[in-house]
Amino acid sequence: MTTIIIRLKNLLVFGVVLLCISFVWLGVKMYLLDNVELPASITDSQAPAPTVTIVAQEQAQKQKDDFYIEYRIERERTRSERVEILREIVSNPNSSAQMRQEAQQKLIKISDDLEKESKIENALIAKGFSDAIVVIQPESVMVIVPSDGLRQDEIVRIADIVVKVAVCKMEDVVIVPKAQ
Repeated sequence: MTTIIIRLKNLLVFGVVLLCISFVWLGVKMYLLDNVELPASITDSQAPAPTVTIVAQEQAQKQKDDFYIEYRIERERTRSERVEILREIVSNPNSSAQMRQEAQQKLIKISDDLEKESKIENALIAKGFSDAIVVIQPESVMVIVPSDGLRQDEIVRIADIVVKVAVCKMEDVVIVPKAQ
């Protein structure tokens, strides 16, 4: 029975990795398609309307979005690896009862942190930030938001949301403005 569970877990991990690779491949493909130049043989009547300014803005937006997407993918990959190891400890009959209990507690903590990170990210987007990444660590909560410089009221808004949702101290909040 444990062999089937371990194989099912390995299959699920493989599926998640394959899905992540597919998203990255799709993103690269879409990026390359957006940057293809038309051949000179196409007449002016067939050529699309010029959108030089829009293309430059779209490329800047894609580069900005790429950071957040790549960060989320890496965070999810790392978290999935940790969860897989903890689940193997929990399901291993050779693990001591204490090890299994500690692994279960860590799994619950990861799940709680994931929920809090998602809530904070969504709340920050609702408060007017174009994107946000939140990472809850044992000693602090790191928030990355796109900004060339944060105003005092923005810092207060971010910290207020984080303190309420993550139930932490104000001095444990680390805000990192990501240059746009």
